[in-house]
Amino acid sequence: MKSLKIDNSQPVFEVKKGHNVFNQLAVKVDMNGVTDEQYFEWLDFVAEDAAKYINGVRFLEKEGVRDNPPLNTAVYYDTKDYKLLPTGALLRTSCNKVTHAFCAFKMPENEHGNRLDRRHVFQDEKKKQIQEAPYSPESVKIVKDLLKDQELDQPGKYLFREFNIAGDELEPAVVLFGNRSTFFVRIDEYDVLRCSLDRSRVMDYRKDINGERKAFFQEVEISIYPRIKKEISEDVRIIELIDYLVDSLKQRFSTKVIYDIKYQRAAEALGIE
Repeated sequence: MKSLKIDNSQPVFEVKKGHNVFNQLAVKVDMNGVTDEQYFEWLDFVAEDAAKYINGVRFLEKEGVRDNPPLNTAVYYDTKDYKLLPTGALLRTSCNKVTHAFCAFKMPENEHGNRLDRRHVFQDEKKKQIQEAPYSPESVKIVKDLLKDQELDQPGKYLFREFNIAGDELEPAVVLFGNRSTFFVRIDEYDVLRCSLDRSRVMDYRKDINGERKAFFQEVEISIYPRIKKEISEDVRIIELIDYLVDSLKQRFSTKVIYDIKYQRAAEALGIE
């Protein structure tokens, strides 16, 4: 596993004109072959066991996330010849019918496990359209119009700066339907981690737009709470806690840390090269 380190050179979360910035450390662990029952048994165990090793730890879950995990839909965009796919970067929309709709450009993970994520949050009718039909022609047009908007400080500008890929070169490539069961961890009553079991069903938008041949994979993501307070963010117990959770998952399920992003895992599962 990489040498983890929270990047305190800039805020973990920052609101800017045209987009929000996340600079978030995260570790992902493969959960293929693990049942929900097995996973939640592990979670109940570590919620008690972690306090033996790390002082001030408390685990929390929202009601219903085990039995009725919310559905988020992500649409990954790429060039016709999949230039983004091998890079570890991504351009996607994400939405939930109740809570959100945004477009994000996310950089590859750095040597310490941090990824820079720039998100434009949709509002009003554009938000509603993407929430209701995230990969419809109308939603794709909203995204492509955003990415070519030179007046707005939007994610497409950063995609072009980093990879010389213009927004009008992009089309939907993969659609991911994700059911996420989230738990949170506090240290000394500060929110420090937001973690989840992510169950992903994916389809090839370009060859199977009706989703008749979906693939499935799942993973646990252990990540820094996006609005972590500065006064706790440098506490050594946070990295100790991440290491503890990752090691516990690896030992319990004989699994491993994974570095491919969901877009790459989806492409592999679907046979996209």
